[in-house]
Amino acid sequence: MKQRKFNVMYLLLIAVFVLSSCAKSSKNSKFIPADAVVVSLDVKQMAEKGKISENAEAKKKLLENVESAAQNQETKDLFKKIVDDPAKAGVDLREPIFVFTVKGEKNAVVGTILNKDDFAALISAAAKETGKEALKEKDGIQYLQDGNSIIAFDDATFFASESYSLDEIVAKFKNDDTKDTMAENDDFAKLADAKGFIKALIPMAILEGELDANAKKMLPEGAELKDLSIILNLNTDKGEARLGFESIAKSDAWKNYIKESCEMCGKIDGGFLKYLPKGAFMMYANFDGKKLFELLDKKGVFAQAGVEEQKEMAKKILEAIDGDFALGVGEIDVNTSKVDIPQVAAYLKTKDGSIADFAKQNGLKPEQGMDFGFKDGATYVAVGEISAFTEVKNGYDKSAVSGRRVYAFCDIAMISNLIGLANNNAADAAKMAGEYVKSAEFYDTSDTAGELVLKMKDADKDPIEFFVEMALRQF
Repeated sequence: MKQRKFNVMYLLLIAVFVLSSCAKSSKNSKFIPADAVVVSLDVKQMAEKGKISENAEAKKKLLENVESAAQNQETKDLFKKIVDDPAKAGVDLREPIFVFTVKGEKNAVVGTILNKDDFAALISAAAKETGKEALKEKDGIQYLQDGNSIIAFDDATFFASESYSLDEIVAKFKNDDTKDTMAENDDFAKLADAKGFIKALIPMAILEGELDANAKKMLPEGAELKDLSIILNLNTDKGEARLGFESIAKSDAWKNYIKESCEMCGKIDGGFLKYLPKGAFMMYANFDGKKLFELLDKKGVFAQAGVEEQKEMAKKILEAIDGDFALGVGEIDVNTSKVDIPQVAAYLKTKDGSIADFAKQNGLKPEQGMDFGFKDGATYVAVGEISAFTEVKNGYDKSAVSGRRVYAFCDIAMISNLIGLANNNAADAAKMAGEYVKSAEFYDTSDTAGELVLKMKDADKDPIEFFVEMALRQF
Protein backbone atom coordinates (compact mmCIF):
# COMPACT_ATOMS: atom_id res chain seq x y z
CA MET A 1 0.00 0.00 0.00
CA LYS A 2 2.70 2.43 1.05
CA GLN A 3 4.69 1.88 -2.11
CA ARG A 4 1.58 2.47 -4.22
CA LYS A 5 0.90 5.76 -2.46
CA PHE A 6 4.35 7.10 -3.11
CA ASN A 7 4.36 5.93 -6.74
CA VAL A 8 1.11 7.78 -7.36
CA MET A 9 2.28 10.85 -5.44
CA TYR A 10 5.45 11.06 -7.48
CA LEU A 11 3.54 10.67 -10.73
CA LEU A 12 1.08 13.37 -9.70
CA LEU A 13 3.89 15.76 -8.80
CA ILE A 14 5.73 15.00 -12.05
CA ALA A 15 2.55 15.84 -13.92
CA VAL A 16 2.13 19.09 -12.01
CA PHE A 17 5.71 20.18 -12.67
CA VAL A 18 6.02 19.20 -16.33
CA LEU A 19 2.60 20.28 -17.53
CA SER A 20 2.54 23.71 -15.91
CA SER A 21 3.38 26.66 -18.13
CA CYS A 22 3.46 29.19 -15.49
CA ALA A 23 9.92 32.23 -12.29
CA LYS A 24 10.33 35.03 -10.09
CA SER A 25 11.94 35.70 -6.70
CA SER A 26 11.04 33.36 -3.86
CA LYS A 27 9.03 34.16 -0.74
CA ASN A 28 10.09 30.91 0.90
CA SER A 29 13.71 31.68 1.80
CA LYS A 30 12.84 31.98 5.51
CA PHE A 31 12.18 28.22 5.57
CA ILE A 32 15.76 27.42 4.53
CA PRO A 33 18.59 27.56 7.12
CA ALA A 34 21.49 29.84 6.21
CA ASP A 35 24.00 26.96 6.38
CA ALA A 36 22.05 24.65 4.06
CA VAL A 37 23.09 23.30 0.70
CA VAL A 38 20.21 24.40 -1.49
CA VAL A 39 19.17 23.57 -5.05
CA SER A 40 16.76 25.85 -6.90
CA LEU A 41 14.63 24.36 -9.69
CA ASP A 42 12.96 26.56 -12.28
CA VAL A 43 10.41 24.02 -13.48
CA LYS A 44 8.88 26.43 -15.97
CA GLN A 45 12.17 26.71 -17.87
CA MET A 46 12.72 22.96 -17.72
CA ALA A 47 9.25 22.25 -19.13
CA GLU A 48 9.64 24.80 -21.90
CA LYS A 49 13.10 23.61 -22.93
CA GLY A 50 11.95 19.98 -22.88
CA LYS A 51 8.82 20.87 -24.88
CA ILE A 52 6.86 18.70 -22.48
CA SER A 53 3.58 20.55 -22.83
CA GLU A 54 3.77 19.87 -26.58
CA ASN A 55 4.63 16.19 -26.08
CA ALA A 56 1.42 14.23 -26.50
CA GLU A 57 3.26 10.96 -25.93
CA ALA A 58 4.56 12.15 -22.54
CA LYS A 59 1.07 13.14 -21.42
CA LYS A 60 -0.36 9.86 -22.60
CA LYS A 61 2.24 7.76 -20.81
CA LEU A 62 1.89 9.74 -17.57
CA LEU A 63 -1.87 9.28 -17.69
CA GLU A 64 -1.56 5.55 -18.38
CA ASN A 65 0.84 5.06 -15.48
CA VAL A 66 -1.25 6.97 -12.96
CA GLU A 67 -4.39 5.11 -14.01
CA SER A 68 -2.65 1.75 -13.66
CA ALA A 69 -1.03 2.64 -10.30
CA ALA A 70 -3.96 4.47 -8.69
CA GLN A 71 -6.46 2.46 -6.66
CA ASN A 72 -9.17 5.11 -6.33
CA GLN A 73 -11.20 6.63 -9.10
CA GLU A 74 -10.89 10.02 -7.38
CA THR A 75 -7.14 9.99 -7.98
CA LYS A 76 -7.63 9.13 -11.64
CA ASP A 77 -10.23 11.87 -12.09
CA LEU A 78 -7.98 14.43 -10.41
CA PHE A 79 -5.10 13.54 -12.63
CA LYS A 80 -7.23 13.99 -15.74
CA LYS A 81 -8.11 17.48 -14.48
CA ILE A 82 -4.44 18.29 -14.00
CA VAL A 83 -3.68 17.16 -17.57
CA ASP A 84 -6.36 19.53 -18.87
CA ASP A 85 -5.48 22.36 -16.48
CA PRO A 86 -2.17 22.01 -14.53
CA ALA A 87 -3.13 24.91 -12.24
CA LYS A 88 -5.67 22.55 -10.63
CA ALA A 89 -2.76 20.98 -8.74
CA GLY A 90 -2.54 24.12 -6.63
CA VAL A 91 1.22 24.60 -7.06
CA ASP A 92 2.56 27.98 -8.23
CA LEU A 93 5.45 27.25 -10.56
CA ARG A 94 6.08 30.91 -11.26
CA GLU A 95 8.17 30.50 -8.11
CA PRO A 96 11.19 28.15 -7.87
CA ILE A 97 11.08 24.83 -6.06
CA PHE A 98 13.85 24.52 -3.44
CA VAL A 99 15.48 21.29 -2.30
CA PHE A 100 17.86 21.66 0.63
CA THR A 101 19.91 19.68 3.09
CA VAL A 102 21.63 20.71 6.33
CA LYS A 103 24.82 18.69 6.98
CA GLY A 104 23.12 15.63 5.51
CA GLU A 105 20.88 15.37 8.55
CA LYS A 106 17.88 17.56 7.70
CA ASN A 107 16.36 17.52 4.21
CA ALA A 108 13.28 19.13 2.72
CA VAL A 109 11.49 20.45 -0.38
CA VAL A 110 9.83 23.87 -0.28
CA GLY A 111 7.47 25.34 -2.85
CA THR A 112 4.75 27.91 -3.34
CA ILE A 113 0.99 27.35 -3.16
CA LEU A 114 -1.17 28.73 -5.95
CA ASN A 115 -4.50 27.51 -4.60
CA LYS A 116 -4.73 25.95 -1.13
CA ASP A 117 -7.94 24.02 -1.82
CA ASP A 118 -6.59 22.49 -5.03
CA PHE A 119 -3.35 21.49 -3.33
CA ALA A 120 -5.31 19.96 -0.44
CA ALA A 121 -7.28 17.89 -2.97
CA LEU A 122 -4.01 16.64 -4.47
CA ILE A 123 -2.63 15.58 -1.09
CA SER A 124 -5.94 14.06 -0.02
CA ALA A 125 -6.04 11.95 -3.17
CA ALA A 126 -2.59 10.59 -2.38
CA ALA A 127 -3.65 9.88 1.22
CA LYS A 128 -6.69 7.88 0.14
CA GLU A 129 -4.43 5.57 -1.84
CA THR A 130 -3.28 4.21 1.53
CA GLY A 131 -6.76 3.87 2.99
CA LYS A 132 -5.74 6.13 5.86
CA GLU A 133 -7.25 9.33 7.17
CA ALA A 134 -6.89 12.36 4.97
CA LEU A 135 -5.48 15.71 6.01
CA LYS A 136 -4.99 16.79 9.60
CA GLU A 137 -4.38 20.23 11.07
CA LYS A 138 -2.14 21.68 13.77
CA ASP A 139 -2.06 25.36 14.71
CA GLY A 140 -3.70 26.27 11.42
CA ILE A 141 -1.21 24.26 9.32
CA GLN A 142 -2.64 21.37 7.31
CA TYR A 143 -0.51 18.28 6.89
CA LEU A 144 -0.34 14.67 5.79
CA GLN A 145 1.98 12.34 7.69
CA ASP A 146 3.01 8.79 6.88
CA GLY A 147 5.69 7.60 9.29
CA ASN A 148 8.52 10.14 9.05
CA SER A 149 7.23 11.61 5.78
CA ILE A 150 5.32 14.87 6.20
CA ILE A 151 3.78 17.28 3.72
CA ALA A 152 2.56 20.47 5.39
CA PHE A 153 1.12 23.66 3.92
CA ASP A 154 -0.70 26.93 4.54
CA ASP A 155 -2.16 29.43 2.10
CA ALA A 156 1.27 30.34 0.66
CA THR A 157 3.81 27.53 1.07
CA PHE A 158 4.19 23.75 1.11
CA PHE A 159 7.01 22.00 2.99
CA ALA A 160 7.81 18.30 2.51
CA SER A 161 10.36 16.37 4.57
CA GLU A 162 11.29 12.99 6.01
CA SER A 163 13.74 14.37 8.59
CA TYR A 164 11.98 17.32 10.23
CA SER A 165 9.42 16.57 12.92
CA LEU A 166 5.89 17.92 12.71
CA ASP A 167 6.60 20.36 15.55
CA GLU A 168 9.72 21.65 13.77
CA ILE A 169 7.82 22.14 10.52
CA VAL A 170 4.89 23.94 12.15
CA ALA A 171 7.38 26.19 13.97
CA LYS A 172 8.89 27.19 10.61
CA PHE A 173 5.48 28.28 9.35
CA LYS A 174 4.75 30.25 12.51
CA ASN A 175 8.14 31.96 12.89
CA ASP A 176 8.60 35.19 10.94
CA ASP A 177 12.12 35.80 12.29
CA THR A 178 14.48 35.51 9.30
CA LYS A 179 17.70 35.45 11.33
CA ASP A 180 20.01 32.56 10.35
CA THR A 181 17.91 31.79 7.27
CA MET A 182 18.50 32.26 3.55
CA ALA A 183 16.28 35.34 3.68
CA GLU A 184 19.28 37.25 5.08
CA ASN A 185 21.97 35.43 3.11
CA ASP A 186 23.69 37.51 0.39
CA ASP A 187 24.89 34.36 -1.38
CA PHE A 188 21.30 33.17 -1.69
CA ALA A 189 20.39 36.50 -3.28
CA LYS A 190 23.12 35.89 -5.90
CA LEU A 191 21.68 32.44 -6.49
CA ALA A 192 18.25 33.93 -7.12
CA ASP A 193 19.70 36.39 -9.67
CA ALA A 194 21.43 33.68 -11.72
CA LYS A 195 19.65 32.70 -14.93
CA GLY A 196 20.02 28.92 -14.90
CA PHE A 197 17.06 26.62 -14.45
CA ILE A 198 18.94 24.39 -12.01
CA LYS A 199 21.08 26.33 -9.52
CA ALA A 200 22.88 25.29 -6.35
CA LEU A 201 24.41 27.12 -3.42
CA ILE A 202 27.04 25.13 -1.52
CA PRO A 203 28.37 26.75 1.67
CA MET A 204 31.79 25.24 2.34
CA ALA A 205 30.91 25.25 6.03
CA ILE A 206 29.38 21.81 5.38
CA LEU A 207 32.95 20.47 5.42
CA GLU A 208 33.52 21.59 8.99
CA GLY A 209 34.40 18.51 11.01
CA GLU A 210 35.06 16.50 7.83
CA LEU A 211 38.63 17.67 7.13
CA ASP A 212 41.58 15.85 8.67
CA ALA A 213 44.58 17.67 10.13
CA ASN A 214 46.58 17.58 6.89
CA ALA A 215 43.68 18.94 4.87
CA LYS A 216 43.20 21.78 7.33
CA LYS A 217 46.87 22.72 6.93
CA MET A 218 46.21 23.27 3.23
CA LEU A 219 43.66 25.98 3.96
CA PRO A 220 44.90 29.56 3.54
CA GLU A 221 46.26 31.12 6.71
CA GLY A 222 43.42 32.64 8.70
CA ALA A 223 40.75 31.31 6.32
CA GLU A 224 37.61 29.64 7.64
CA LEU A 225 35.28 27.43 5.62
CA LYS A 226 32.26 29.46 6.70
CA ASP A 227 33.62 32.36 4.65
CA LEU A 228 33.58 30.50 1.32
CA SER A 229 30.64 29.39 -0.84
CA ILE A 230 30.19 27.91 -4.32
CA ILE A 231 27.35 28.67 -6.71
CA LEU A 232 26.58 26.24 -9.54
CA ASN A 233 24.37 27.25 -12.43
CA LEU A 234 23.06 24.94 -15.19
CA ASN A 235 21.55 26.28 -18.38
CA THR A 236 20.91 24.87 -21.83
CA ASP A 237 20.21 26.04 -25.34
CA LYS A 238 19.91 24.33 -28.67
CA GLY A 239 22.84 21.99 -29.04
CA GLU A 240 24.61 22.75 -25.77
CA ALA A 241 24.54 22.61 -21.98
CA ARG A 242 26.50 25.03 -19.76
CA LEU A 243 27.41 24.42 -16.13
CA GLY A 244 28.87 27.54 -14.55
CA PHE A 245 30.51 27.80 -11.15
CA GLU A 246 31.56 30.73 -9.00
CA SER A 247 33.52 30.93 -5.77
CA ILE A 248 32.27 33.55 -3.32
CA ALA A 249 34.92 34.64 -0.81
CA LYS A 250 33.76 36.64 2.19
CA SER A 251 37.03 37.18 4.06
CA ASP A 252 40.37 38.82 3.27
CA ALA A 253 42.12 35.49 3.86
CA TRP A 254 40.18 33.82 1.04
CA LYS A 255 40.38 36.87 -1.24
CA ASN A 256 44.16 37.05 -0.80
CA TYR A 257 44.44 33.31 -1.48
CA ILE A 258 42.48 33.68 -4.72
CA LYS A 259 44.76 36.57 -5.71
CA GLU A 260 47.88 34.47 -4.98
CA SER A 261 46.45 31.56 -6.98
CA CYS A 262 45.79 33.79 -9.95
CA GLU A 263 49.36 35.08 -9.80
CA MET A 264 50.60 31.48 -9.74
CA CYS A 265 48.48 30.61 -12.79
CA GLY A 266 49.02 33.42 -15.26
CA LYS A 267 47.21 34.25 -18.49
CA ILE A 268 47.76 31.85 -21.40
CA ASP A 269 49.76 33.12 -24.36
CA GLY A 270 48.82 30.26 -26.69
CA GLY A 271 52.08 29.99 -28.61
CA PHE A 272 52.17 26.18 -28.45
CA LEU A 273 48.67 25.76 -29.83
CA LYS A 274 49.94 25.61 -33.40
CA TYR A 275 51.81 22.37 -32.60
CA LEU A 276 48.99 20.49 -30.89
CA PRO A 277 47.36 17.66 -32.86
CA LYS A 278 43.61 18.22 -33.08
CA GLY A 279 41.71 15.17 -31.90
CA ALA A 280 40.66 13.49 -28.69
CA PHE A 281 41.93 15.79 -25.94
CA MET A 282 43.68 19.09 -25.36
CA MET A 283 44.65 20.93 -22.19
CA TYR A 284 46.26 24.35 -21.89
CA ALA A 285 47.33 26.31 -18.79
CA ASN A 286 49.92 28.77 -17.56
CA PHE A 287 52.18 28.47 -14.51
CA ASP A 288 54.66 30.57 -12.60
CA GLY A 289 56.88 27.82 -11.21
CA LYS A 290 58.58 30.06 -8.66
CA LYS A 291 55.27 31.10 -7.10
CA LEU A 292 54.06 27.48 -7.23
CA PHE A 293 57.11 26.32 -5.28
CA GLU A 294 56.67 29.12 -2.74
CA LEU A 295 53.04 28.14 -2.18
CA LEU A 296 53.85 24.42 -1.78
CA ASP A 297 56.73 25.21 0.56
CA LYS A 298 54.59 27.60 2.62
CA LYS A 299 51.97 24.88 3.07
CA GLY A 300 54.57 22.31 4.12
CA VAL A 301 53.67 19.98 1.27
CA PHE A 302 57.19 18.58 0.94
CA ALA A 303 57.37 17.71 4.63
CA GLN A 304 53.90 16.15 4.59
CA ALA A 305 54.85 14.04 1.56
CA GLY A 306 58.06 12.90 3.27
CA VAL A 307 60.32 14.41 0.59
CA GLU A 308 61.78 17.34 2.52
CA GLU A 309 65.31 16.27 1.57
CA GLN A 310 64.41 16.62 -2.11
CA LYS A 311 62.97 20.11 -1.75
CA GLU A 312 65.98 21.84 -3.31
CA MET A 313 65.75 19.62 -6.37
CA ALA A 314 62.02 20.36 -6.61
CA LYS A 315 62.77 24.06 -6.29
CA LYS A 316 65.23 23.93 -9.18
CA ILE A 317 62.74 22.09 -11.39
CA LEU A 318 59.70 24.17 -10.51
CA GLU A 319 61.48 27.51 -10.75
CA ALA A 320 62.48 26.63 -14.30
CA ILE A 321 58.77 26.72 -15.27
CA ASP A 322 57.80 30.13 -16.57
CA GLY A 323 54.68 30.17 -18.71
CA ASP A 324 52.41 28.03 -20.88
CA PHE A 325 51.81 24.32 -20.48
CA ALA A 326 50.09 22.51 -23.35
CA LEU A 327 49.08 18.89 -23.93
CA GLY A 328 47.40 17.47 -27.01
CA VAL A 329 46.21 13.97 -27.90
CA GLY A 330 45.41 13.39 -31.58
CA GLU A 331 42.64 11.36 -33.15
CA ILE A 332 41.99 7.90 -31.73
CA ASP A 333 41.13 5.28 -34.34
CA VAL A 334 39.18 2.63 -32.48
CA ASN A 335 38.07 -0.73 -33.89
CA THR A 336 37.36 -4.18 -32.49
CA SER A 337 40.85 -5.53 -32.98
CA LYS A 338 43.29 -2.70 -32.49
CA VAL A 339 43.67 0.73 -30.92
CA ASP A 340 46.34 2.76 -32.66
CA ILE A 341 48.51 4.97 -30.49
CA PRO A 342 47.56 8.57 -31.27
CA GLN A 343 49.91 11.46 -31.77
CA VAL A 344 50.65 12.99 -28.34
CA ALA A 345 52.54 16.21 -27.70
CA ALA A 346 53.26 18.19 -24.53
CA TYR A 347 55.04 21.50 -24.12
CA LEU A 348 56.13 23.48 -21.08
CA LYS A 349 57.72 26.91 -21.27
CA THR A 350 60.90 26.79 -19.20
CA LYS A 351 63.84 29.13 -18.55
CA ASP A 352 66.37 26.41 -19.40
CA GLY A 353 66.75 22.71 -20.13
CA SER A 354 67.06 21.58 -16.51
CA ILE A 355 63.85 19.53 -16.56
CA ALA A 356 64.90 17.65 -19.71
CA ASP A 357 68.40 17.15 -18.27
CA PHE A 358 66.93 15.79 -15.05
CA ALA A 359 64.78 13.31 -17.02
CA LYS A 360 67.76 12.10 -19.02
CA GLN A 361 69.84 11.70 -15.87
CA ASN A 362 67.14 9.45 -14.50
CA GLY A 363 67.11 7.09 -17.48
CA LEU A 364 64.58 8.65 -19.86
CA LYS A 365 66.08 8.59 -23.35
CA PRO A 366 64.67 9.57 -26.73
CA GLU A 367 63.83 6.56 -28.88
CA GLN A 368 61.94 5.70 -32.04
CA GLY A 369 58.41 7.05 -31.88
CA MET A 370 59.19 9.32 -28.94
CA ASP A 371 61.18 12.48 -28.59
CA PHE A 372 61.78 14.91 -25.74
CA GLY A 373 64.16 17.67 -24.90
CA PHE A 374 64.51 21.44 -24.69
CA LYS A 375 64.16 23.74 -27.68
CA ASP A 376 63.12 27.34 -28.32
CA GLY A 377 62.35 27.98 -24.66
CA ALA A 378 60.22 24.84 -24.27
CA THR A 379 60.68 21.50 -22.59
CA TYR A 380 58.75 19.08 -24.78
CA VAL A 381 57.67 15.47 -25.23
CA ALA A 382 56.25 14.06 -28.46
CA VAL A 383 54.95 10.57 -29.19
CA GLY A 384 54.18 9.66 -32.79
CA GLU A 385 55.62 10.12 -36.22
CA ILE A 386 55.26 13.91 -36.49
CA SER A 387 58.04 16.17 -35.24
CA ALA A 388 57.27 18.05 -32.03
CA PHE A 389 57.67 21.43 -33.71
CA THR A 390 55.76 20.73 -36.91
CA GLU A 391 52.85 23.14 -37.23
CA VAL A 392 49.53 21.33 -37.66
CA LYS A 393 46.94 22.24 -40.27
CA ASN A 394 43.35 23.09 -39.27
CA GLY A 395 44.30 23.10 -35.60
CA TYR A 396 42.65 24.69 -32.60
CA ASP A 397 41.45 28.29 -32.60
CA LYS A 398 43.89 30.39 -30.57
CA SER A 399 41.11 32.69 -29.40
CA ALA A 400 39.69 29.81 -27.33
CA VAL A 401 42.71 29.84 -25.00
CA SER A 402 44.35 33.25 -25.18
CA GLY A 403 43.84 35.29 -22.02
CA ARG A 404 42.51 32.37 -19.98
CA ARG A 405 44.31 30.60 -17.15
CA VAL A 406 43.13 27.10 -17.96
CA TYR A 407 41.37 25.48 -20.90
CA ALA A 408 40.53 21.85 -21.65
CA PHE A 409 38.80 20.22 -24.62
CA CYS A 410 37.63 16.62 -25.02
CA ASP A 411 36.08 14.85 -28.00
CA ILE A 412 33.53 12.74 -26.14
CA ALA A 413 32.93 10.21 -28.92
CA MET A 414 36.63 9.35 -29.24
CA ILE A 415 37.19 9.14 -25.51
CA SER A 416 33.99 7.18 -24.87
CA ASN A 417 34.99 4.58 -27.46
CA LEU A 418 38.34 4.16 -25.76
CA ILE A 419 36.70 3.90 -22.31
CA GLY A 420 34.29 1.30 -23.63
CA LEU A 421 37.14 -0.86 -24.84
CA ALA A 422 39.18 -0.44 -21.67
CA ASN A 423 36.36 -1.02 -19.18
CA ASN A 424 33.41 -3.33 -19.95
CA ASN A 425 31.48 -2.06 -16.91
CA ALA A 426 31.60 1.48 -18.26
CA ALA A 427 30.92 0.55 -21.87
CA ASP A 428 27.16 1.25 -21.86
CA ALA A 429 27.49 4.62 -20.15
CA ALA A 430 30.37 5.58 -22.42
CA LYS A 431 28.39 4.55 -25.48
CA MET A 432 25.39 6.63 -24.40
CA ALA A 433 27.59 9.68 -23.79
CA GLY A 434 29.19 9.28 -27.20
CA GLU A 435 25.81 8.98 -28.89
CA TYR A 436 24.48 12.30 -27.58
CA VAL A 437 27.48 14.51 -26.70
CA LYS A 438 29.95 15.75 -29.29
CA SER A 439 32.53 17.52 -27.12
CA ALA A 440 33.23 19.07 -23.73
CA GLU A 441 35.12 22.26 -22.92
CA PHE A 442 36.21 23.64 -19.56
CA TYR A 443 37.69 27.07 -18.91
CA ASP A 444 37.84 29.97 -16.47
CA THR A 445 35.64 32.99 -17.09
CA SER A 446 37.05 35.22 -14.33
CA ASP A 447 39.37 35.00 -11.31
CA THR A 448 36.61 33.30 -9.32
CA ALA A 449 34.42 31.62 -11.97
CA GLY A 450 34.49 29.04 -14.73
CA GLU A 451 32.30 27.06 -17.07
CA LEU A 452 31.88 23.53 -18.42
CA VAL A 453 30.26 23.42 -21.86
CA LEU A 454 28.87 20.28 -23.48
CA LYS A 455 28.24 20.45 -27.22
CA MET A 456 25.56 18.02 -28.37
CA LYS A 457 25.63 16.05 -31.62
CA ASP A 458 22.16 17.32 -32.47
CA ALA A 459 22.71 21.07 -32.70
CA ASP A 460 18.98 21.75 -33.21
CA LYS A 461 17.70 20.12 -30.03
CA ASP A 462 17.88 21.34 -26.43
CA PRO A 463 19.63 18.75 -24.19
CA ILE A 464 16.57 18.72 -21.90
CA GLU A 465 14.68 17.05 -24.72
CA PHE A 466 17.09 14.11 -24.49
CA PHE A 467 16.25 13.72 -20.79
CA VAL A 468 12.55 13.71 -21.65
CA GLU A 469 13.14 10.98 -24.21
CA MET A 470 15.06 8.88 -21.67
CA ALA A 471 12.33 9.38 -19.09
CA LEU A 472 9.71 8.17 -21.57
CA ARG A 473 11.75 5.02 -22.10
CA GLN A 474 11.48 4.31 -18.36
CA PHE A 475 7.71 4.42 -18.59
